[in-house]
Amino acid sequence: MIWGRGFRITLRVVSSIVLSMVLLLFVCVPPGIAVARDQSKPTVNTKEIQKLDQAAAILYRDVMDGNIEKARADVAEVSRWFSTGQVQAALSVEAIHALSGSILEVQQATQSVQASPDEWVKAAASLRLATDALAHPRQPLWQQYYKILKEDVSGLNTQFAKGNMKGFAAGAAVLEDHYETIRTAALIHGKTSEVVRTDSWISYVKGLGDQQSVDASAIRGALEQGNPTFNALFGREKDATALAPFIPRESERRAELAIGTIVLLVLTYVGYRKYRTGFSR
Repeated sequence: MIWGRGFRITLRVVSSIVLSMVLLLFVCVPPGIAVARDQSKPTVNTKEIQKLDQAAAILYRDVMDGNIEKARADVAEVSRWFSTGQVQAALSVEAIHALSGSILEVQQATQSVQASPDEWVKAAASLRLATDALAHPRQPLWQQYYKILKEDVSGLNTQFAKGNMKGFAAGAAVLEDHYETIRTAALIHGKTSEVVRTDSWISYVKGLGDQQSVDASAIRGALEQGNPTFNALFGREKDATALAPFIPRESERRAELAIGTIVLLVLTYVGYRKYRTGFSR
């Protein structure tokens, strides 16, 4: 009875400690670096989706031709098809929010007298890639941006190696601009967790580039995550490194310590069980 009571007490203590250490793993992850699971829904190739994609293609063509008056009418047609039930049913909550935001950006760009042609084209291109991702999930156009973004990352490495932080900051802005063009399409394609990671990585890199004092080790560590981040986003690599969330090195060390503590506790508990079994015999 005494040993049974002691065993139960020990088990409760060990269980409490293990639970606390597991929770610590989540606390160690910095705010804003949360890993979201994909919540994409199966794409249904319906008439409404095809009409939406066709309307976005016409809109993009009119914007490229500089026919803004026609483009304004095109936006209304895109909005009409977007509001249909079949289109909404084929999208996740995140994708609905992102696509409605893309439509609003085009509408604002074409109606603003201060917007530049570049802004019109960027907004229309983002929308065009988004609807294409919905209509053609197997071969979406946004995948063609893989090489562009990889070259942007290479450019950041080059500017950093030269010690040109102004060039580094400018390159980070270009990278963000290119990424924003495909972000909605990636969400529609079901890349929710990868988009969360990429958002975090780009924000972190931009913050490093904007700092007055250069933190070379932090920049070097961030740049090492560039290619794996985009490989994961575009589905080019499926190794653990590419899919792991971006966590600064200090948090990695805290997580490793917590994991090591858990392993030690488990081994201690297993040893105690073996000792009790031998003692009872």
